[in-house]
Amino acid sequence: MASLALLLGGCDAEPEDEMKTGVGGKADDVDDGPEVGEEEGGDDVVEVDPQFAEALDVDVAEIKLDPTTDAPESYQRPGGLDVSLGGTEFWQRWSGGHSPTFSYSEGTVAGRKCMQASAIRFEAIMSDPPESVLKLKAETNWNGSFFNWNDDFTQSSSSASSSRLWAWRTGLIKWISQTSADDTCFLPTLAMVESLAANCLETAANNEGEIQGCRQ
Repeated sequence: MASLALLLGGCDAEPEDEMKTGVGGKADDVDDGPEVGEEEGGDDVVEVDPQFAEALDVDVAEIKLDPTTDAPESYQRPGGLDVSLGGTEFWQRWSGGHSPTFSYSEGTVAGRKCMQASAIRFEAIMSDPPESVLKLKAETNWNGSFFNWNDDFTQSSSSASSSRLWAWRTGLIKWISQTSADDTCFLPTLAMVESLAANCLETAANNEGEIQGCRQ
């Protein structure tokens, strides 16, 4: 399978609203898409898409999307890792926006690009995951599952501000990026992942292995 390096070349509510309501679980019709480096038919992707190059820097909290480029036609998910990233989940933070939709095709162009960049960031971090993440998987009731969520503010009067990581349930941590109206894409960083793992390990120690509610 081709690596990520080969791939390179509503309402105006705050994101916390969904966290408070407890909705936003994985729908039955989620479009996970092919794995990164794999087309729908299973063939390796050979062309290089440079618009996502910045996503490989695991220490950069925000990248700038090129407004002149289109989003990938289909979402490509990371694969072959010790942990997994399902997806996709969009929360469009404006009146009439999808909140949520689990269909990649219903995302805006910028939202879909940020969603894909977030998947690339995930693989860049998890191809060599922090020991704390592996410990979290081995010593708690979490099985290693993340879910790709994008808060899209491209048509909102509110502003995107930062990425988030949140254990929606013990079995599923939400991997949350944000897209702003000026084509800024906020992505989780390695430091955020390490902090989340530490927080979740502490939560698990006090709750018989359960990590629901821990966040970064």
